[in-house]
Amino acid sequence: MRWAVLVLIVVGATGCASIQTAGTRSTEQMLAAAGFQVQVADTPERVTELQSLPAGQLVPRPQNGAVSYVFSDPVDCRCLYVGGEREYREYQRLRLKQQSADEESQRCRGWPWCLGYGG
Repeated sequence: MRWAVLVLIVVGATGCASIQTAGTRSTEQMLAAAGFQVQVADTPERVTELQSLPAGQLVPRPQNGAVSYVFSDPVDCRCLYVGGEREYREYQRLRLKQQSADEESQRCRGWPWCLGYGG
């Protein structure tokens, strides 16, 4: 019985990690599509910056009188995605578009004609 519980815990934790990784990948794809620049943590300064930021979150950072936005991925690509206001607005637009598509897909689950595929 204990082994069964342990197996369920391990499988559940692995599933959550996979979902989180897939979510991070999706976010990174949208950031790249929005024009964010990828900066690999290949210098001591970038490694320090990567480690100082919250993982998997897009955070604003004041820089030279303007705001830049930084997304940190210390696990998969060991990189930063960096963009300005224009890239941030485009990312928000893409995110809302994806969210609307996901909601529409969820609403239409099981009804193929709902998405305009026939009927």
